[in-house]
Amino acid sequence: MNNHLKDNSTESIDSKETLRRLPLFSELSIEDLRKVTSFSRVKKFQKNDFLFHQGDFYTGFYILLKGTIKVYKVSSDGKEAVVHIIKPLNSFADIPLFEGTDYPVTAKCLEESLVLCISKEGFLELIYENPEISLRMLAGFAKRLKAMVNQVEDLTSKEIPNRLAKYILKEIKTAGTEKLAEPFVKLSVPKTTIAAYLGTITETLSRSLKKLQDEGVIRVNGKSIFVNDIKRLKDLAK
Repeated sequence: MNNHLKDNSTESIDSKETLRRLPLFSELSIEDLRKVTSFSRVKKFQKNDFLFHQGDFYTGFYILLKGTIKVYKVSSDGKEAVVHIIKPLNSFADIPLFEGTDYPVTAKCLEESLVLCISKEGFLELIYENPEISLRMLAGFAKRLKAMVNQVEDLTSKEIPNRLAKYILKEIKTAGTEKLAEPFVKLSVPKTTIAAYLGTITETLSRSLKKLQDEGVIRVNGKSIFVNDIKRLKDLAK
């Protein structure tokens, strides 16, 4: 982990309310959430900083508060496969907590990011003291599993333009512009990363964007994508 990251007090955010908004913690009580925040801390990372590398010793999991983080695996031949593009108020690197393994992926900041780090030791101690917490967390894992299954189905059954349409819609919803007359999103993620996440290459992604633009579905202006025909985009995303 980088040595130049900065620690920040958890008092600067409403930690309990932040945790409650996550599927992983949505079933926990206020008292349980208070205990979690007692062994958590906020850290600031700069663009291109690594939170951890594939194979690093597991120290805990994270919740992204601000910024964008790429989570990826590197194969034996050096090929990079993007597993997740993490956006704010999403948790990541939590599965190894229960598997007892090292970090199976690498996490890199695509822009300046603020994360809530939750200690492995503190969290496991909390579970040992109160086993019912594990049961209440099962509902949160079920929600996460459903999202992952949907992603796999998209990669195996949908064409690139359809995957791209769904990605744009998701980003617009995250940006909070979906109700505007012309919904838009400013991409903070490099095209190479988006392409890898969608299971394709940059050239194919660029052709798909151009096709959607030529058909009048979207309008691309630099790093911003404006939606001209939201109904058609939603139809493509189905």
